Amino acid sequence: MFEKVLVAMDLTPASEALVAKLPEFADFGTREFHLLHVARPVAYPVSASLSAIDGIRERLGILRQTLEEKGFSVEVSVATGAPAPKICEYAEDRGIDAILVGSRSRNRVQEAFVGSVAWEIVRRTRVPVILQRIEPSRPDPEAALNVRGTGLPNRILHPTDFSDLAERAFHWVESMVEFGIPAFTLLHVHPVGDEVARSEAKILLEARAERLKRNGANEVEVRIRGGEPAEEILNAGARDPDQLVIMGTHGRGFLPEIVLGSASRQVVRQAVARVLLIPAVQ
Repeated sequence: MFEKVLVAMDLTPASEALVAKLPEFADFGTREFHLLHVARPVAYPVSASLSAIDGIRERLGILRQTLEEKGFSVEVSVATGAPAPKICEYAEDRGIDAILVGSRSRNRVQEAFVGSVAWEIVRRTRVPVILQRIEPSRPDPEAALNVRGTGLPNRILHPTDFSDLAERAFHWVESMVEFGIPAFTLLHVHPVGDEVARSEAKILLEARAERLKRNGANEVEVRIRGGEPAEEILNAGARDPDQLVIMGTHGRGFLPEIVLGSASRQVVRQAVARVLLIPAVQ
């Protein structure tokens, strides 16, 4: 599934702690990691800049050795420029299967969870993005990750608005069955009081649940809720570090507001679970 994973490195202690957990990605079939750090251009002398880049390469080289000792193929790269465009360009040029971003913020003015770079990657890329929450305020790098691991989750949560992209995201949900994940939750949120929408959603979700069961899923829960979509998604499991949320980046209903809108980004901002975002085909 994720044979080649690009890890966007900012070289904070938490991001380096994340590398120590990357071997768990072998559960998803990962064989190759690309560790990429993008440095912003600076005004100080070229010699000093080159020295700084050499230092970054040395730090990444140590992390590469750690992963190679675990049997992974590892490529280390350092680029200069605007981070998000460089990361997206690298992913497409190298045929990357997923981009792993440790998303965080530094203060209340910035995004509460998805930092500016992570958010721009989500907006630009055609490659699936895995957002791994990092809490920079915690002094212990392991605690800053705020997760128990990066391997297989205990449950998949899939919010859907039944758009074409949501159906594409559901194919990723289906592919998770073969990894032996024990439980799945399919969620649709409709306007309060719209019983027609509720009835239609029930039929569509139960059909998807049957698809998962035919593929071998043991437990599939169908949830249909009326209310505010972001809060319902958070309540359904996005606050659980042992779950993985799989959703599209665009949609015809609530998903555009959740993922790309300015008013309702709280799903991705407040989620403790990892979030796998499936982009639209461009």
